[in-house]
Amino acid sequence: MSDQRRKELQERLARLQDEAQRREDYLAIIRCQRAYGFYIDKGYWREASNLFTQDATYEQGVDGVYEGRERIHELIVKLSGGNPGPGLPFGQLNEHFQLQPVITIAQDGASAQGRWHALSMTGQYGEHAEWGEGVYENRYRKEDGVWKISALRFYPNFVAPYEGGWASLKPVEGDWRSPELADFPSDRPPSETYKPYPDIFTPPFHYVHPVTGEEVKS
Repeated sequence: MSDQRRKELQERLARLQDEAQRREDYLAIIRCQRAYGFYIDKGYWREASNLFTQDATYEQGVDGVYEGRERIHELIVKLSGGNPGPGLPFGQLNEHFQLQPVITIAQDGASAQGRWHALSMTGQYGEHAEWGEGVYENRYRKEDGVWKISALRFYPNFVAPYEGGWASLKPVEGDWRSPELADFPSDRPPSETYKPYPDIFTPPFHYVHPVTGEEVKS
């Protein structure tokens, strides 16, 4: 075998190894986010917060930015209504579907970004039931070979009653921060403010158009 042929095969092998690693990273990020959704669904707040890096941030709607894994754990408990877990109270529904992932892994393979659509069904038996919809634009980081969430940014679009659905919603006026966080101020103000449905807002995309290479307009 000539030196040139050997070099070509080595380069091809390197490319295949890189492709295989990126595929494994993609699947690991998918599993990480789906694990987060599963733990939130079932009321396992500590397990959910353990999927974040120590210096992670969490931002939902216009509630502001919360910094650090422990603050994120407290935040998740607050947003659940104060139930310490593990597990949900009898008759409570807390289902969150995370759909249509678009994962972009950095060239160095050490960080990534991901966009997901979220659909939720929440409620308490005999009392209330809601639909919810929104978009995640998250960041991930690989630490010691394990992918973790380094920044969660959730843009809720609406939470609507089951009876009447989102067609019954009216434009939001004034402050629409989560009432559960009234006594739990954020570490930083929101990075972006907007109004939910029926106002029109498209969360910014982290990626360019896959065909034209142009920025995707919000």
